[in-house]
Amino acid sequence: MNNKKRTSRSNHKTTMALLALAIILLAASALGSTRAALSYFSENYTAQLEVSHIGVTLVENGKNISSRDYAGSGDAWKESQGELLKDMLGKDEKVALGKKYEEKLTVKNSGAIDEYVRVSIVKSWTDKDGNKVTSLSPKLIDLGLTGNGWIKDENNSTEERIMLYYPRVLKSGEMAPIFADSIRIDDAVANKVTEETRIEDGHTVITTTFNYDGVNFNLEAEVDAVQTHNAKDAIKSAWGIDVNVASDGTISLQ
Repeated sequence: MNNKKRTSRSNHKTTMALLALAIILLAASALGSTRAALSYFSENYTAQLEVSHIGVTLVENGKNISSRDYAGSGDAWKESQGELLKDMLGKDEKVALGKKYEEKLTVKNSGAIDEYVRVSIVKSWTDKDGNKVTSLSPKLIDLGLTGNGWIKDENNSTEERIMLYYPRVLKSGEMAPIFADSIRIDDAVANKVTEETRIEDGHTVITTTFNYDGVNFNLEAEVDAVQTHNAKDAIKSAWGIDVNVASDGTISLQ
């Protein structure tokens, strides 16, 4: 995925985003794993006030995987990136259908100001050439969501895409509760087959092919952060949604 960056200026909002992309290869009937690739989708809106203090970090199983913090000079950002799911499997271990693997995901406020955060999760299947595979449902990629106070935006969530909002103010240095704790490939994927029937030497021959042969499952987690100053307008402008803001700063979707 190509890195994209856009900067615009507003007096009312500060928001930033990062994207972690994990791609795991399901190789034929013997399930294997490749190293996950991590990239950024870096679209930020800067404000004249407090912009030099905003930052966010994606945390996986207690480790900082990727971060993006404003460096305090012009359009300079301090960024780091790693690999998602790198430690999911042991040496020579293959992905087992139906098995839960630990995948604790959360967000940390690595900036110096309080902020609101949301996470967009996308699950998909692709073939070896990167083309989307529609014969397998994204639901077969089971990311174990915890709830833990996160709000799921049902109106903007699908089988492929899940949108989560953390409704409380995430204070500087604070880590939100985990929003996912495991990942599993549903063993029902083994039932997804294609049968081809042909006649050879007067006999009917049926060839069965597993639909998951040679495909990848993809997991993307995009994290956005918005400053709490003028929260209602900032969230509307940055995220395009209307929220209610309680006296303690807690937001709720309208």
